Order: sequence, then C-alpha cells, then structure tokens
Amino acid sequence: MKRNAALRHLSIDHHHGLALARKAKSTAEASQDDSGLETIWAELESHVHAVLKPHFEIEETILATALGALNDPQINLLIERLYQEHTQILDLLSCNHPRSARHLKQVGELLTRHIRFEERVLFEIAQERLDSQALEVIAKACKH
Repeated sequence: MKRNAALRHLSIDHHHGLALARKAKSTAEASQDDSGLETIWAELESHVHAVLKPHFEIEETILATALGALNDPQINLLIERLYQEHTQILDLLSCNHPRSARHLKQVGELLTRHIRFEERVLFEIAQERLDSQALEVIAKACKH
C-alpha cells in the first residue's frame, strides 16, 4: 500500500506495533507456564507510554475528527470501532489484567487486528477522502 506522506509516521508506529504484537503472540505460544513473561510485558508497558498513548491521541483527536467532518454514516461506524478498539487495547494492557501467556496472546491478536484495520481501511479512506489541509494537520501533529 502506498501511504500518503502525512500518514507515514503513524504507519511506522504500526510497523513497530505489529512486530511487538508478533513477539507477544510467539512468546505466549512458546511459554509452558506464565513464568518468563516479564520482559515482553515490560516492553508492552513501555510501548504504551512511549508510543501508543500519543499515537492514539493523534488518531482520536485529529484523524477521527477530520473523518467525522465528512458526515458519512459508514465512516462514523469505522470511527466508533477505532475508539472501541483503542479502549480495549489500553484496558488489556492495564495492570488490572493478569500477566499470563493466554492474556499476552490476546493482546498480540487484538493489536494485529486493530493495526490491520487502520492500515487497510481507515488510512485508505483518509488518503482518498481528506483534503491536503486535513492531512497536513495530521502530519504536523506527528512531528511533535
């Protein structure tokens, strides 16, 4: 997929997120019990604070707002999915859940599905439907 330059930084975040999701799933599948998972959980926790929260903020406050302004009911459903999945991801990565192999696999699977949804559906719509000014606002937000 050719990605508009304004969305490239978010796509790079997605690339790193997919790598981490793969690592989470493979670590979970290789685990005989729940021991030895501390390292990957620490990586995920670090990723949440360093990447996910700022990334989600850009998508929710800028990208979703711009797409919502198109007043398209189908796009509005996709925006709702974006919000729901962000909430699910952050909830699964919160300290309120067990740090088990089963839970780790769930996190990896949800991250993978969510990133693919954004790349294959949401970003494609953004590239096609948003004007250059809206895309530039996204690009500027990614530079901070």
